[in-house]
Amino acid sequence: MTVAPATVLDDGPTSLGEVFRYFLRLGWLAFGGPVGQIGLMHLDVVERRRWLSEEEFIRALNFCHVLPGPEAMQLAIYIGWKKRSYLGGVVAGLLFLMPGFLTLTALGWIYVRFGMRPEVLGVLWGFRPVGLALLLAALVRISRAALKGVFPVLLAIAAFGAFFFGHVPFVAVLLGCGAAYILWSVRGAGKGPWRASTVVLLAPLGTWSEPESIRRLTDISWFFLKVGLFSFGGAYAVLPYIRDGAVTTHGWLTDPQMIDALALGETTPGPLISIGIFVGYLAGHRVGQGLLGAIAATFWLFLPSFLFVLGAARHMDFLTSQPRVKDFLKGPSTR
Repeated sequence: MTVAPATVLDDGPTSLGEVFRYFLRLGWLAFGGPVGQIGLMHLDVVERRRWLSEEEFIRALNFCHVLPGPEAMQLAIYIGWKKRSYLGGVVAGLLFLMPGFLTLTALGWIYVRFGMRPEVLGVLWGFRPVGLALLLAALVRISRAALKGVFPVLLAIAAFGAFFFGHVPFVAVLLGCGAAYILWSVRGAGKGPWRASTVVLLAPLGTWSEPESIRRLTDISWFFLKVGLFSFGGAYAVLPYIRDGAVTTHGWLTDPQMIDALALGETTPGPLISIGIFVGYLAGHRVGQGLLGAIAATFWLFLPSFLFVLGAARHMDFLTSQPRVKDFLKGPSTR
């Protein structure tokens, strides 16, 4: 009987140029949502390049699941960190995001200038049913994965009532559901309290000549920082929060424009949550700062992912083994 040889990992030095070329290519091929993006990375870094073993790839993916933000991009940051330390992680993450930023910013520019032309409206009217269908399909898929048992179903109903009828802020609903699931899961077990801390980095935004521009860019920055910090469960799970802030609270967009953002986001490479770039462009365009609005939305939306992954990569094994972290994420949603 012949025994298959064990997989030999490429533990040798990987040049920054090689990391740059790989993630530049990956960024432009990152269509199909997290399943397609993660599958492509698995094929490349485990089977072809052998940068990671199968076991480490799975542990890295589980590590990304316990963090807020797009798991495919976070996995790219981790792989870059693994091969070229912190600089490699930053390069990998930026290159993974760059195609989505360029295409969505360009689409935002086209949208605000030609969006009312009959031929463009015809395309958008064709996109909108697709966007709604995607939302419905995602709702069914997420429900099947997350609502296993009576308590998760009741929790989902309570969350919907609080958010839709009670107008409770999304973040409060998210934290409340996470805490409720923890209390339910440890009932009668006599287990000790679980502690968590979140580090928020605030940096100066710069100055612009017009006060309204400063206020708008500050609002965009603060809003998308909150989205980045609380985007558990993927883009579809956090989409109601983006809609509530951009449409109801700030009035930057209309509901049809949010559907357009979703549909256009599905046609571009990168994480689906990158629709925030399109939203940021439209919000900034209202005060003549479309490009700066897109840049601010991109920076603050994805900054937490870089900080969390690069700050916690060395502690991956410990984080992925904590049952309370997993229980908290089961409360608000499951990816």
